[in-house]
Amino acid sequence: MDRLFIAVESPRAVAAHLVGLVPAASGIRPTPVAQVHLTLRFLGECDAEQAGRITAALDTIRAEEFTLRVAGAGRFRGQQGSVLWAGLAPCLALDALYAAVTDALKSAGIAPERRHFRAHLTLARCRPTVPDALLRDWVAAHRELAVPPWQAHRFVLFESRLDQQGATHAVTGTWPLIAPDDAPTTASVPVSA
Repeated sequence: MDRLFIAVESPRAVAAHLVGLVPAASGIRPTPVAQVHLTLRFLGECDAEQAGRITAALDTIRAEEFTLRVAGAGRFRGQQGSVLWAGLAPCLALDALYAAVTDALKSAGIAPERRHFRAHLTLARCRPTVPDALLRDWVAAHRELAVPPWQAHRFVLFESRLDQQGATHAVTGTWPLIAPDDAPTTASVPVSA
């Protein structure tokens, strides 16, 4: 079974800059630069038949390109610690892509996500032992965080592979986003493993 998720990639230079802002402290594990992305939907464990249905459903999506802008930073808190993130500014075309992915997955028999979609880039995972004051101060210092905007040209189906060093992500398929003046094109571009 494969652990799958659908995402929009971020440029390496943007990811490196953002990860470079993460505090260097015990218990804080920065996200590897190559893994900084905007998750549209985490699917979890999927067998080959489910993965085929998901790929076929994603083939039906026609969505426009859009510009992503970092707009501040924050953290999610949970029992296993905190997640530091860079927020993304509201974007109607991103919302439309998220809705299209949700609808396509529903047609493939996958229930919609229960949690509200909050567009963000995960920058670090923090153990519960990290002092709360350190994390609060980091969020306060980066409330106005911004980097140059970038254009999203595609969305991606990733397989997440877990090993002793953590997760590695492998692209299993890509789907181009359509320039506003372009006609729809073939959607899926499979990638060999």
